[in-house]
Amino acid sequence: MDALSSTSTPPRPAFQAARVSTWSGFRLLGFSFLLLFFEVALIRFIPAHVQVVSYFINLILISAFLGMGAGMILQSRGRSTVVYFAPLLLVLIGMVQYFSNIWVEVSKGQGEYLWTNGMKPSDAVQSWGMEPVVFVIFVLSTLVFIPLGSGIAREFDRFKPLIAYSINIAGSLLGLAVFSLFSWLSMPPLAWFAFGFVYFAASCVDNRKVLVSTLCLPVVLFLIHGMERSGENAGEIWSPYYKINYSVYEDHLDLSVNGSFHQHALNFSDEGIARSGYNKRVKQDFLAPYHFAKSVDRVLVLGAGTGNDVAIALSKGAKQVDAVEIDREIIELGKQHHYQQPYSDPRVTLYNDDARAFLKKTDQKYDVVVLGTLDSQTLLSGMSSIRLDNYVYTLESFRSIKEHLKPGGVLILYHLSGSFPIAEKIYGTLMEVFREQPMMRHIQPSHLFNFTFVAGWSDNVDEAFWDDPALIAFQKQFNIPIGPNGELMPKYRIPTDNWPYLYLENPKVPSHYFTVGGFILLFSVALVWWSAGGVQRDHRPDWPVFLLGAGFLLLETKSVTEMSLLFGSTWLVNVLVFSSILLMVLFANLVVIRQWVSDRNTQFGLLLGALVICYLTPVESLLGLPLAWQWGVGSFLVALPIFFSSILFALVFQTRHAAALALGYNVLGAVLGGLMEYNAMLLGTKPLYLLSMIMYLGAFYFMRKPATT
Repeated sequence: MDALSSTSTPPRPAFQAARVSTWSGFRLLGFSFLLLFFEVALIRFIPAHVQVVSYFINLILISAFLGMGAGMILQSRGRSTVVYFAPLLLVLIGMVQYFSNIWVEVSKGQGEYLWTNGMKPSDAVQSWGMEPVVFVIFVLSTLVFIPLGSGIAREFDRFKPLIAYSINIAGSLLGLAVFSLFSWLSMPPLAWFAFGFVYFAASCVDNRKVLVSTLCLPVVLFLIHGMERSGENAGEIWSPYYKINYSVYEDHLDLSVNGSFHQHALNFSDEGIARSGYNKRVKQDFLAPYHFAKSVDRVLVLGAGTGNDVAIALSKGAKQVDAVEIDREIIELGKQHHYQQPYSDPRVTLYNDDARAFLKKTDQKYDVVVLGTLDSQTLLSGMSSIRLDNYVYTLESFRSIKEHLKPGGVLILYHLSGSFPIAEKIYGTLMEVFREQPMMRHIQPSHLFNFTFVAGWSDNVDEAFWDDPALIAFQKQFNIPIGPNGELMPKYRIPTDNWPYLYLENPKVPSHYFTVGGFILLFSVALVWWSAGGVQRDHRPDWPVFLLGAGFLLLETKSVTEMSLLFGSTWLVNVLVFSSILLMVLFANLVVIRQWVSDRNTQFGLLLGALVICYLTPVESLLGLPLAWQWGVGSFLVALPIFFSSILFALVFQTRHAAALALGYNVLGAVLGGLMEYNAMLLGTKPLYLLSMIMYLGAFYFMRKPATT
């Protein structure tokens, strides 16, 4: 009997262990998927309804890291919070709906311009300050991610640290891929959240309490559905960049993004002009700068939108128009609804691309380059304070445009500048590049734009245009002084690729960012202290993995901005960058698991060397290379520090016995890294490499001490 037991009973426990391990792997993969999926979903959804959230860097990203870290620490103490996910998400979506119907007062006098909805509609509308709204959104978003972090941690310690971490990264990669597919298909939030809820319920099918709590999720879907615009002549589209609402009228298409006016498609026909004095005035203002063009045979329109600029160029007799627009859904609206149907004209070639990226890909020369009203109302990504249009208005961008002009060609720039310092910065940048005073026309009252600039005009003067009172009144508005050596001495900092902040008057971190950042820091410290059980905890924080998380987030942020500059600020570029980073982490884990590297000191030295190389390599030197070399060299420089930092983290992480707790501290360190990204407004984007280096030096210092978890 003993012999029979020894030979027949072991296989069943082994089979059960394998089955439990497989199920745990799927659950870990599932919760990792859900955390990334809901993180990206909320990054898209919340700013579309509460616009001020768009301008606070990394807000939802930081809340996801903080919530995940707190949830993992709580789970390590035996306190599961998965059951609270659905109720907390309901509270968050309810508050988003509430904030979407109030007036948010934006801070003034901070040296930064934020696009808002203009004037308060009436005294009856309830109002909140900008900072309190951001505080509430941040706290509630953080709470939503705590249960998902708990779900990850519950399965994490069933595996070896690097195996668990690799499953976690694979789940994140899958979550990013699925949401990117939804974005590519322009699916609305109702589809995102419905899919996420079904996936969450399937991941918790063995937990009756959690399944009961999901009964409130249909209420969440009901709230989301109620926030969609409806009407006889109204429509709503979710592009990869914005929530787009549009209404079609007899002589104009009204288009708004994320709740704020964005552009009109106007009827410029003789009948439309006769019916609408507004359309007549706008057409005249569109046509005015063409007085300075010698020829309009070949025209490039950057930021073509729904097609107004293209229609104007065609009406002036353009033989070839290249129209570039980053948002394909706005292109489709122009194709369907613009009254002159400019995108159907055989003289027009459409490009769904980023303006800077297109300029690098083409070697064509143009008689006229038109910059449409590219003023952006969203950030480049959820990881950066740089707005979608910032790299269009830099010194290097205008130089690239000048290189694409034929002899005697002109740049026409339309802009809706919310403050005079923005217009003065554009004026000064154009003067620096073209070495002559640009023509500037100020339009009052404003409509689609309130400033028009013309650069490269000096040989094309049309004397009749000097009678324009708008030109005469404001031509001397910006008398930028000249220094002793002939250099320009503008009052405001000219945007460059290293400091691309058109909407900041000068390098500084506005006080509202300090207020919000201070609150996030205090709340984070309090939440972590509470999650860890206060001062009674029997271990100290894991400083090495904490600082490695801070350094890595800074590297990730810099990677996004660098790649967007090199290859365009399109959503696809961002997706590819994030995916590449996650794949790089997976590969680094494989390298360490296979024991191809083992010395942490060597990897740290290689990481520092890579950071120094990246810091010393000027981005503009890459822009001068052929496109294929830009891809190769640029990708290599971005990937190098990411790879070595991932290997360094894997070498440290595999030594941690409480892997879930260690990963919790790592993602909490990312909160610090996210807050440090504010410094780019003051220092520029390049010094982020130096800040990252400081974090890694601190981590290396603590590595020399025994592990604390």
